[in-house]
Amino acid sequence: MEKVKVIIEWASDGTISAMMEKDMFAGMGDTVKAAVADMKEGVALYIKTAKEMGFPYKAYLDGAYEIELEYDAVSALKYAREYIKDTKLAELTGIPAAQLGRYANDKSKPRPAQRRKIIEALHKFAAPFYSIVL
Repeated sequence: MEKVKVIIEWASDGTISAMMEKDMFAGMGDTVKAAVADMKEGVALYIKTAKEMGFPYKAYLDGAYEIELEYDAVSALKYAREYIKDTKLAELTGIPAAQLGRYANDKSKPRPAQRRKIIEALHKFAAPFYSIVL
């Protein structure tokens, strides 16, 4: 089974994008799940059209493939900064607030370990909110 890397990014308006790293497919939604589903719909439409018109396409798209999500830590950080102060983000991530600011302002890029810390901290911060029932 082919593995396909899909990059997840947050936009300033709160929408989420899912983009295949090596192919031209992308989707948008209010959640990661919705964005990935939208991307898959685009793939299905492309395959259907390619078959009808006789266009070539990559064979793995027509079969089962495994999606491997990669979260874009910088876009997540930029979005989170609208709601969470840098000092709290620094406390959650263990990364100094000044360094988080450099990442968010594209002055430097976080290493893989820092990207992981940022994403894990945001998950940890958000987890209690999932238990709220309306």
